[in-house]
Amino acid sequence: MTPVERARHLDILTDRLGDLLRPGDPSATAGPVTVVTGPVGAGKTSLLQEFARRSVVAGVGFLGASASRSERTVPLEVIRQLFRRAILDAAARDRISRLLDQAVLRWGEAADEEVLAALTATIGGELLEIVTRAPTVVAVDDVQHADGPSLRCLDYLARRVTGLPVLIVLGESPRTRPWHRTVHAELLHPARVHRVRLPLLSPEGTYRVLADRLGAPVARSIADEAHRITGGNPLLVHALADDHSAGGHDRPAPGEAFREAVLSCLYRCEHLVLKTARVLAVTEEPLHGPLLPHLVDLPSELNLRAIDASTSGGLISASGLRHPAIGQAVLDGMTMEERGRLHRAAAELLHDDGAPPVRVAAHLLRTDELNAPWMAQTLLDAGEQALADGDVDRARRFLRRANRDSAEECLRARIRSALARAEWRLDPQAAVPHLLGVVTAVRAGHLGSRQAAGPIQYLLWHGQIERAVELIHHLGKRADSDDPGSAAELIVTKAWMATLYPGVPVGGARATREAARDPLTLARVKHRLRGVTLLGAVLERGDAGAVEDAQRTLATLGLDDEPSMWNAVCAVIAMIYADRLDLAGDWCDRLDAVASARRYRTPRALLAAAAATVAGLRGDLPRARELAEAALHRLSPKGWGVVIGAPLAIRLWTLTCLEEWDEAADCLRTPVPPTLFETPFGLHYLHARGLHALAAGSPEAALADFQLCGQLMTSWRLDLAPLVPWRTESARALLRLGRRQQAEKVIREELDRLRPTHVRHRGAALRVLATVHEGPERIRHLRTAVRLLRQCGARVELAHALTDLGQAQQQAGDLRQARSTSRAARVLAEECGIPVLRPTPPPGRTGPAEPGGEPGVLLTGLSDAESQVASLAAQGHTNREIAEQMFLTVSAIEQRLTRIYRKLDVNSRSELAARLRHGR
Repeated sequence: MTPVERARHLDILTDRLGDLLRPGDPSATAGPVTVVTGPVGAGKTSLLQEFARRSVVAGVGFLGASASRSERTVPLEVIRQLFRRAILDAAARDRISRLLDQAVLRWGEAADEEVLAALTATIGGELLEIVTRAPTVVAVDDVQHADGPSLRCLDYLARRVTGLPVLIVLGESPRTRPWHRTVHAELLHPARVHRVRLPLLSPEGTYRVLADRLGAPVARSIADEAHRITGGNPLLVHALADDHSAGGHDRPAPGEAFREAVLSCLYRCEHLVLKTARVLAVTEEPLHGPLLPHLVDLPSELNLRAIDASTSGGLISASGLRHPAIGQAVLDGMTMEERGRLHRAAAELLHDDGAPPVRVAAHLLRTDELNAPWMAQTLLDAGEQALADGDVDRARRFLRRANRDSAEECLRARIRSALARAEWRLDPQAAVPHLLGVVTAVRAGHLGSRQAAGPIQYLLWHGQIERAVELIHHLGKRADSDDPGSAAELIVTKAWMATLYPGVPVGGARATREAARDPLTLARVKHRLRGVTLLGAVLERGDAGAVEDAQRTLATLGLDDEPSMWNAVCAVIAMIYADRLDLAGDWCDRLDAVASARRYRTPRALLAAAAATVAGLRGDLPRARELAEAALHRLSPKGWGVVIGAPLAIRLWTLTCLEEWDEAADCLRTPVPPTLFETPFGLHYLHARGLHALAAGSPEAALADFQLCGQLMTSWRLDLAPLVPWRTESARALLRLGRRQQAEKVIREELDRLRPTHVRHRGAALRVLATVHEGPERIRHLRTAVRLLRQCGARVELAHALTDLGQAQQQAGDLRQARSTSRAARVLAEECGIPVLRPTPPPGRTGPAEPGGEPGVLLTGLSDAESQVASLAAQGHTNREIAEQMFLTVSAIEQRLTRIYRKLDVNSRSELAARLRHGR
């Protein structure tokens, strides 16, 4: 079978075979030697095999041999193969064998030129006598590897068969330089040589090979990429087809067969090509880069100019190795020691040339040991540069390698500090093992404020307050007012600690206070604390202009370092507290895209928690639940540290609103660090836990959580409703407990403290205030609450306010308006995902009515909604009547009754009524 794109070349050889059968024909003007030349793997051997078959079919004698690089120092090995193929009697074979043995010995004794010429004539004469008996083809494959004595004998033959029925066909791969230059030049004299050049396959040829192997549809889909990978080398194309058949991938996937084919090509090339390929695989540089001549031990770059696609089988081009898969195959064919030596040599050359640390460090990663003083420092510099560029994975690799082998204490301390920063961006828990070493280094004076600022924040993140305070005090004693940068870092660190732990005092050293008077230091501090400043402006003053400042801040921030990330998150939180949810949600998405591109898990987790809060406040409960769960899954519970209060709070609140009680209970079982309740995140967690207790029928527990929020906020001087509206929620709990007057006092105090910009919180407070009134006064407060809540887009609270207003209108006898209001409440509840809308109990009622219509309390084991359904069902109301009273569908009532029966272990309404009477 003719190889693909080799028919024309085979026809040329066949024509030469025809000339051989017409001796003396004047038209047969070509010389007696035909050289088939082409890159390694181009198909020369297959072509010669097909030509041998045609020669035998034509009745022409065929003597074949194949040279090998491993045998090119064995004298007369090729000639010995040719004699073995000749038809000889036993006597002649023995005689020639003895002749060859004697010649090998004499050649090995380094005989003079006259003796060698005589030996060549004797052996060449024997070969000439055999091939001239009948038309004969003498073929030698891979002649570039043939030994010198064999080449001499072939040259002797070639000079004597002109005009005779003898054709010499040689297969040759291009070389950077001949193995035996003189004899090679004599044998391939242009006057008697006809060359047949085999190119690599074209894209169409690659497709045809793949189509024969894999079928036309598959070949059509992968041919272009296969040609880019292989360069048209037939050996590699067939290997790629083998891997594709074994793997079943949609795209070409170089595997074991491809790796073996690459190595086979390289081992059949010159050793210089193999060494060059190994250097290129290690350095990933172009062919004529500055490192290559030094790493392959060549005196000058000129020696490499002969290395190209032809001498390398298409594996090497001017840009280096053709494809990464080829580079990986070359690396796989090297030992660890070989790779390590090359990487070390490359690192030393690059370092001596002043290359960037990142480039040098890429090679140091793969060396056996870092025994030169500059190596660990280079890895540290490269790690910090990678952190600045946002490539955290690469930074971790550099810093981990430096940390493993660095012995100098000060340098090791700086490495561990940088490594803690890198680990924290992907997983805060991974930074913990390095923090103890950083603490020790700060105590020993190996780290200053610049290097310790990040690790101190991580200690605060994980609730290790005492260690963080100790380090701040220690750095404050050593603070140098002549170093504005160090003083600024210390001031910023204290400010962040005051933000995270507002109740923990941090004293200031005199040197730090003096440094704070420096204009440059103050400018740095102001720049680094933009987020904290915005947060304070929104919380304390309700400053609407702070939102514009937040937008300007976010427009100039990235997530390249911790200060920028924290400032970005604080700016988003400031927007949330200012009730600019549209802007906050948009910035969450934009910042998350940046963090996602850089694969920052920690910032993405924080932004997901913020986005969940935005979705919840806008009334998209399913979306809020999804985002909160995504945030919690991005970091482990321990990795979240004290900040876990934020995503847990929004998830617990969402599950409570959705009445997913089992999942809410699981959320409450998530362990939280005790120091959580010394942070603002603990306030949000207490608020959500109190709301859950209130909805589940435990107003005492709810009130305790709300009042604890108030105590903490008051002691921290952060008694601000946008942070946590603890008074409003305390009033709700007090009303559930029947303490109406106290509830009214608390809610009026809240209304007095609210600013005009606190629209959401005023609307929620007015809804609670309406609960302590009856008649027109109640309706007036509820209408105002509805207007305010609609104005700020608080859809969850608005749905409940509309429900209360509908009930109040029904009690006032305005049934038409009540139906309209209740319908609007139900529509809004469906949009938000609220499963149950229940009106707030009117004044004098502390819970759903028990059998007999008497005021009662919430039933143990049931939520307040389930308690109300159970009480109405026990009184004999039908499901439809209960649905109308509670503004629900009949199917919703049926589902709740099913859960109530299961929880109370009853099977009918009569059993339910008996159970409730027993409970009284």
